Amino acid sequence: MRKSRLVIFAACFTLGAVTLWGQGQGQSGGNSSGGTSGRDTGGNTGRQGGTQQQEQGNYGNTRRQNDPFGNQQDPFGNQMRPLYLHGQVVTDDGLPPSEPVVVKRVCQGNAFPEDYTDSKGRFSFQVGGDLSMLTTDASVSGARMGPGAGFGGAGYSNDCVRQVGMGRYDLSSSVLRAELPGYRSDDVQLGMYSSMGNNDVGVIVLHRLEGVVGDVVSALTLGAPKPAQKAYQSGLREMQKKKPNYKKGVAQFEKAVRTYPKFAAAWAAMGEAKRAMNDTEGAKAAFGKAVEHDPKYLKPYEPLIELAVAQSDWDSLESLGSAYLELNPNAGSVRFYTAVAALNTGKTDKAEEMVLAMRAGENADHFPQSFQIMGLVHEKRAEFEEAADQYRSFVRVMGESAAPNVQQVKRKLHEWEMLGVIQKAEPAP
Repeated sequence: MRKSRLVIFAACFTLGAVTLWGQGQGQSGGNSSGGTSGRDTGGNTGRQGGTQQQEQGNYGNTRRQNDPFGNQQDPFGNQMRPLYLHGQVVTDDGLPPSEPVVVKRVCQGNAFPEDYTDSKGRFSFQVGGDLSMLTTDASVSGARMGPGAGFGGAGYSNDCVRQVGMGRYDLSSSVLRAELPGYRSDDVQLGMYSSMGNNDVGVIVLHRLEGVVGDVVSALTLGAPKPAQKAYQSGLREMQKKKPNYKKGVAQFEKAVRTYPKFAAAWAAMGEAKRAMNDTEGAKAAFGKAVEHDPKYLKPYEPLIELAVAQSDWDSLESLGSAYLELNPNAGSVRFYTAVAALNTGKTDKAEEMVLAMRAGENADHFPQSFQIMGLVHEKRAEFEEAADQYRSFVRVMGESAAPNVQQVKRKLHEWEMLGVIQKAEPAP
């Protein structure tokens, strides 16, 4: 029997994502498995592979068997016509957030960061088009896949988008969610959209969580002199551009902290900019300065935690996670990462504690891998029947997902049943 292990890695130009049992190189069901665009080795047009791709309806095909508009030829050939969505984020008092907020598109546990809000809470983005967002978010990996398990529905691309006609897209498997420490976001369900339409998705509302003792806005910001404030705001405006100049942003934030060294918000913003430039050590140092000057300021903790995940720095991750949870006990994602760190340091009791607290929270359904973590906890204790129950729950929650970690759980359960380690599962009624 193979010993279970939990792998955490950083992929492509993301900073890291949690993946259990080697997830990360897998692609979900909508990938172009034909590989040769429907041509066989003799140069003739291949019927089977090409037809399969066309029937799935992934964007970029020239002819689609499932085209509701009559199987029309796409005059744009293999060029994908961009799809733009826009909307607004407000807090539950009707005001825009005081800090820039990341808007993410979420599909079966995979989170795709799409845009930052402006000073009025507005956002606008090309779906799946702003790859620069990936460099400042750790919840995605590989081909824009996040912690959770991949989406395996036929006809969907890696980022859960399905083209169903010329310029028409099905995003019904996704929701939009805003992320701001200390707040819970409503989900906005997406649906069918046209690349030629005015695609206003509406308003995402953020609700202040109870029990949060940390600060969403650093108290030290009010004490910053005007020159420091001016440089900070200039740097933020640069970061919020569609094509930000991160080097320019860093220069403004450095100017702000030279004038006012305790400017925690400017240190945190500098960390984000350096992170986008792939300056990991510089980002860690800047975020660390923000925590040092204002330990109750929530914003710098999560990126520090994500950087620790990317580097498999379990001791730092556990320490940062524990500190953050004292400030924001409702942070399900941090409990998730802390549980992973505890597993990797052999602290199964702490991992179990984190998972149970995560399941008791309001966003328990956002973390289907909690079942997989609990399966690992029981497996490490040689409690194989209990582990199997958790693994089966994980498979059931993930449905027909083709993600590698789901498939490996299925193989493990089959192996255990064949070896007589566990009882065979009762057939579904």
